[in-house]
Amino acid sequence: MGSNKTGNYYFFISPLHQRLSDFENRFRKWRIFNKRQYPRSSSTEPKPRNLKNPDKPVCFTSPIPRKNMNLDLSSRRPRIPLELMETSISDNELNDRYKVVQEMSGILKINGQLYQDVKVEDLIYMSDLGSGTCGTVSKRKLKARAMAVKEMKRTDNKEESKRIFMDLDVVRKSNDCPYIVQCFGYIITMDHLYICMELMANCLEKVLNQRNYIGLPEEIIGKVAYSVVEALAYLKNVHSLMHRDVKPSNILLDWHGNIKLCDFGISGQLIDSKATTWSTGCTAYLAPERINRLPYNVTADVWSLGITLVQLAKGFFPYTEDPTQSLTPFVLMLKIRDEDPPQIDPNNFSPEFCDFVKSCLLKSNQERPKYDRLSKMPFLIRASQSDVDVGHWMANQDQYDPPFPPRE
Repeated sequence: MGSNKTGNYYFFISPLHQRLSDFENRFRKWRIFNKRQYPRSSSTEPKPRNLKNPDKPVCFTSPIPRKNMNLDLSSRRPRIPLELMETSISDNELNDRYKVVQEMSGILKINGQLYQDVKVEDLIYMSDLGSGTCGTVSKRKLKARAMAVKEMKRTDNKEESKRIFMDLDVVRKSNDCPYIVQCFGYIITMDHLYICMELMANCLEKVLNQRNYIGLPEEIIGKVAYSVVEALAYLKNVHSLMHRDVKPSNILLDWHGNIKLCDFGISGQLIDSKATTWSTGCTAYLAPERINRLPYNVTADVWSLGITLVQLAKGFFPYTEDPTQSLTPFVLMLKIRDEDPPQIDPNNFSPEFCDFVKSCLLKSNQERPKYDRLSKMPFLIRASQSDVDVGHWMANQDQYDPPFPPRE
């Protein structure tokens, strides 16, 4: 591995190199220990050999310690500092948020009707719905009113507390946005936090699974793109936030065809339009700059949206050949960093849609458009003006024969 490799390259191989080095050290100690405990007889003792230490490294897994090599270490390989940026939420601010949250615990407002002093026991459990970034979601009802309840365990860990309160703070303040899941209120107990939200019909990930990985029609994808861009723009313009975990499972649909964004557990504050924390999202949808641990802004969410749209068009994750293929996070990161961005088939979709996806998936975040430019692109303008009944489409979904054999 020559010295012309970049620092980002070593960022990926260093953990593997370290594990191999640790394994070699343990193996070497094991051999020394066994040699001491069980010395070999003179008949089996190998003859001494006059070997010289190499004067240059052969590979990174050489069992010869580097200090025993006659190496010229004057020119070291470049290293990139990976210091975390300061978090934007101080202890005092976190405490202030908690006090406000605590005072409003047990107060639920559903369709204009106010419920006070609501206890967890009042929320009748019905079924499980799934899990989010830092909690589980179940279907419950309060006096015949069904709702989705996200349950998050309270913790003394500062980072986990910030994730929980960020989720709650964003949802609580975003009821004026029709493209974000509405919050009825929340309940805080000694051990858990329960966020009561409107019940949605399905998420896009489950829709793809139900369609046996057959892609969605372009007019439906257009409505998804428009709704998500509106939600992301609202978060940025009103709350100075970016979502950082845009993916099909966090895009929900109700029975009327409304499309909404959910799960703000790793939302990040923006200062001067740049994110102030490194909390990660799902690896498969991370932008290249986030994988390389470089500064990023809202265009990282634009990349995640682009990957999501390609997945909706193809029916399965873009970096795989079919739904039966699974990739490790390490392989995924390499593909996102080194390969050309995935695109959609121009023979099956309009030029406007292809151009929109191509813009979302520009490798350079400096060239990648932000929400104001996206909203002016022909594909999104057409989607905002088109009369598409997403609710009717959902209600008339038929069973599909799988295009690929089921995964064993």
